[in-house]
Amino acid sequence: MTVGFGRYRAVLSTPGAWGFFLPGMFARFSLGMTSLSILLFVSATRGDYGTAGALSAVAAVGYAAAAPQLARVADRVGQHKVLLSCAALCAVSGGAFIVSTLSDGVPLWVLFVTAALTGATTPSIGSMVRARWSGLLDGSSLKGTAFALESLVDEFVFIVGPVLATSLAVGVSPAAGLVCVLVLVCVGSVLLSFSRSTEPRLKAADKTIPGGKAGKSALFLGPVALVAALNLCFGGMWGSIDMGTVAFSAEGQKPFMAGVLLGIYALGSSVAGMVYGGRDWSAPLPRILWISALIMAVGILPMLVVHTFVGAGLVFLIAGSSSAPAMIVAMVLVVDGVPAHRRTEALAWQSTALWLGVSLGSSVSGHLADSRGAQAAYAFAAFSGCVGFVIALAGRRRLGPVPAEPADVPVTDRPALSTESGTR
Repeated sequence: MTVGFGRYRAVLSTPGAWGFFLPGMFARFSLGMTSLSILLFVSATRGDYGTAGALSAVAAVGYAAAAPQLARVADRVGQHKVLLSCAALCAVSGGAFIVSTLSDGVPLWVLFVTAALTGATTPSIGSMVRARWSGLLDGSSLKGTAFALESLVDEFVFIVGPVLATSLAVGVSPAAGLVCVLVLVCVGSVLLSFSRSTEPRLKAADKTIPGGKAGKSALFLGPVALVAALNLCFGGMWGSIDMGTVAFSAEGQKPFMAGVLLGIYALGSSVAGMVYGGRDWSAPLPRILWISALIMAVGILPMLVVHTFVGAGLVFLIAGSSSAPAMIVAMVLVVDGVPAHRRTEALAWQSTALWLGVSLGSSVSGHLADSRGAQAAYAFAAFSGCVGFVIALAGRRRLGPVPAEPADVPVTDRPALSTESGTR
């Protein structure tokens, strides 16, 4: 088949798609802004980079820890209830954090508690949107294209988000970036909650037993833990690349090149993701996954000997080209490997693993860069990628689909939705 935009048009022509795609993209801009907005806000108002970094980390940990649990509740009671609750709680906790930071005499622990709550009440929008796509396009070859589209959205928000956060914090007010984050999360969540017709199906057994057990965590279902381990490695690799690139650019006396190089990496990933989603691939998904993981690991190795920005740009373009396909395939394998009514939680575990991996990679490679230079950070990135490759290769036989469960039933009062129109 030829590569083109026809498949993307078909995906977006699926009935109900625009009702959750646009709000999901709107709300997800916060992911590319939150950490930086907290850093800029706290450092500008309190003049303490250490506290700013710690508060940013606490908010990220709060999000990573709570996302799978919120997603599990969403799988049981419906996404709209979780989204509306999170919107209200996030507005309150985020507002309390801003007010506490600006107020004199407020104990430091209050800032940490409100920062953690702000992160913890931010819903995992990406997993909720992908769960909707997987339900609408079950059995269709366009599912990979839909996930490629979401991967492009992720790349876009992480490129534009930091620029927007910096512009608001520097050009408007130190708190402006964080206020924008809260508006994006709350308004986006409310708008997404209005799209009831595309919510994933709930399982009757989970709805009819108030307070009853919903079974074991989705982390222990099918390939979820295996793919989460792989995403932990991917996150570790990307966090190390970020830190190594900052150090590499500083060593070259051109710190602004860090953003340029990381932008090239993102460009390579975006183009490859678009190409991947533009056609139907005949190769088995587990094979595509381990090959992509291998290219990711090997692709960054030249940075151990490259010393020019031109050379680094070429390396990043090639190494980044495998990132989006790897992520797309990993997410498709997750949704195909668990029952439909557990997909939101299963996908949220992947986001948590990525966030933890990025944090771990940034921390370890930061110490390595301080003591041994940028090459040491890149070496840890390659090591993380190699571990990911081994996991993908060794676990390829466990990455298979599960049959649909007859116990799955539509959400009450939700109209039946055909996926035939617009998917050919």
